[in-house]
Amino acid sequence: MKQAAGEPQADTGLGPAFSALLQATFITNLGDGMRLAALPLLAASLTSSPLLVSGVVAAQFLPWTTFAPFGGVIVDRADRRGLIVVTQAWRGTVMAGLGLAVLGDVVEVWHLFVVAFVITAGEILVDPSVVATVPTLVPPTQLDRANGQISSVEIVTNNFVGGPVGAAAFGLAPWLPFVVDGSTYLVSILPFRRLPANEPKRKANPAGAIPSVRAELGAGLRWIQRHPFLRPVTLAMAVFHIGTAGAFSLLILLVIDVLEAPEIMFGVVLAAAAAGATLASLVAARLVDRFSRRSVQTVAALITTLSVIGAGLAQTQSQLVVAWIANGAGGGVLLAIGRGFVQRHTPNDLIGRAAIATRMITRTSFVVGALAAGSVATAFSIRWSFVMASGFHLVGSALLWRSFDHEL
Repeated sequence: MKQAAGEPQADTGLGPAFSALLQATFITNLGDGMRLAALPLLAASLTSSPLLVSGVVAAQFLPWTTFAPFGGVIVDRADRRGLIVVTQAWRGTVMAGLGLAVLGDVVEVWHLFVVAFVITAGEILVDPSVVATVPTLVPPTQLDRANGQISSVEIVTNNFVGGPVGAAAFGLAPWLPFVVDGSTYLVSILPFRRLPANEPKRKANPAGAIPSVRAELGAGLRWIQRHPFLRPVTLAMAVFHIGTAGAFSLLILLVIDVLEAPEIMFGVVLAAAAAGATLASLVAARLVDRFSRRSVQTVAALITTLSVIGAGLAQTQSQLVVAWIANGAGGGVLLAIGRGFVQRHTPNDLIGRAAIATRMITRTSFVVGALAAGSVATAFSIRWSFVMASGFHLVGSALLWRSFDHEL
């Protein structure tokens, strides 16, 4: 997006519209970070079952297996700015409702399953809209830089700031982090409204008719399935993320039950991951310029694998913190560079559905990984769930390396 004559240069160097997108990302992810720490703490305070705790994590990704295709069609058919604004409004209302339920001491575990599901349904509309908007705001040569900035903001606010603040707020008043999260959704509407409106472009079929919603539902999946690079790289990340969910879903129990640390330590561990991820996401594009996407992504995946092994073997809180710094670093690179795959290889009018398709596949892996970790922890131990997670990480890393044989 070119700047008009006389228009001041935005702080990001990528234009005022991208700056607005970055501001909105900062605000909404700050609240999300608080919830990221507070929701597992709330689940652990309501039940001691590893399967139920991991089930709350699984519920956050379950909408990707059901609602996701419809969300992709909506994203590509709608004015993305308006869609984001409406979705943020009702997500804010839902989170405020959970906070009131906690305040009134009427919250139960099943409430967490419902809220987690509903909030993710909104994510299915908002996140792909943001992904599809970025290529309209910056030139193709700046995608890695733009995605790196967005990733670093998400990481800092979700984990580095939001995690510790959310854990501390939960200790002060369990309802507080959820009310704040709801407020950030509502406040983020202001910068989101500064994004340019888009005119949805739906291509007519050979007969000149606009395809029906039913006809468009599978378009994103078909694009991924037929693409020589997006298909194998999506499969690789699907396997890899079974391990990601397996490790994260029971991280709270590793902290407070296995290592017997205070609740605030969970926020500290999330902040440790953010410290590694922030730096890594900011230098990811430079690493790719110096080496290659294949090398950078595969090494990042292997670092994440080793970090999960380290976490599972950790005997002290400090050892876990060190392991999770490495975990954040690997994840930060994977996220920053991986965002650009669909953007580079997909027409803009199909990006929403293609982004939904890839996330639907990988988020389904999160459901599988979380439930598998809960089952392993129930049958054996929490530490063994981390062994399982690292195994999937290792296989996913190998598949990721091979997928780049087909990069165009």
